[in-house]
Parts: sequence; C-alpha cells; structure tokens
Amino acid sequence: MTSMTQTFRQALQTELASRKTVSIRSTLIEMLERDPSKAEISAANKAARKIAEDGDAVLISMLPDQAGADAYVPAARGARGRASNYLTLDEKIIKDLPCRVEFATEKWDALIDEGMRSTQQKIESDPGLSAFLPDWKAEPRAEKRARLMAEAAETS
Repeated sequence: MTSMTQTFRQALQTELASRKTVSIRSTLIEMLERDPSKAEISAANKAARKIAEDGDAVLISMLPDQAGADAYVPAARGARGRASNYLTLDEKIIKDLPCRVEFATEKWDALIDEGMRSTQQKIESDPGLSAFLPDWKAEPRAEKRARLMAEAAETS
C-alpha cells in the first residue's frame, strides 16, 4: 500500500511531466476533487520537498500572478496577495525570483546565482530599490553554504 506522500509525489511528478510550473495545492485539489485537509496539504508539501531534494525541480514560493496562467488562486478574500508553493523547471521564473526559492539542490546553484546577480544589478541601478534595500547583497549559494557550515562548526 502506498502512503499519502508517495501518492502525492507521483501526482506532482506526472504534472511536472506536462508543465514547467506546478501548483502543489492546485494539483492536490484536482487529484482529490475537493479541498484538501491540513494533513493532505502537509503530505503534498513533503512530497514536493522530496522532489526538490532529488533535484528534479525547484521548490519555490510565489504569488499567483508570478506563477502564470496555471497558478492556483485561493478563493478566500485577500488570497491573491498570498504566496503558495510551486515546483518549477522554468529557468526564467527561477532567475527572476531567486530569493523566493524554498529548496533546490546544488544542480540548480548556477541558475539561482545568475538570478541573484541579476537581482543585485537591478537593485544597484534603481535608486528607489537601493534606498529600500540598502544592505541587500547577493551571496552565491556555494559561498553561503560554506559560511553557514563554518558558523555551525564554530558554535559546536
């Protein structure tokens, strides 16, 4: 017997085979043909994280208008301004929204770093953004990992 997480993982992978960006919640609703329970949402998010951990996609948090036409838009009031999780293979989305990446393996580092450098340039070239984000600096993922491991070693 397959677990709920395995079932949702298969459903998400099937959706990824036909689309570049998949809404976790929307896939769940389509599969169950009803609103999912908290346990089902948790299992689907766990399945999505496993897919991202395998390097098959990037787990990213986006607003519905950032995710495109296939985006899940909750019916609740004010939901349009709320981000939800997606799995994506779309390089343009990853480069345009590198700070929204929730989980990605080293396989995606170069693409995410390219997006971070591009974001850094946009901030530096826009006086409004640079005033709003004065201390923001792009940090390559490999360097960030090394820094975090060094900090963890120092504290232990």
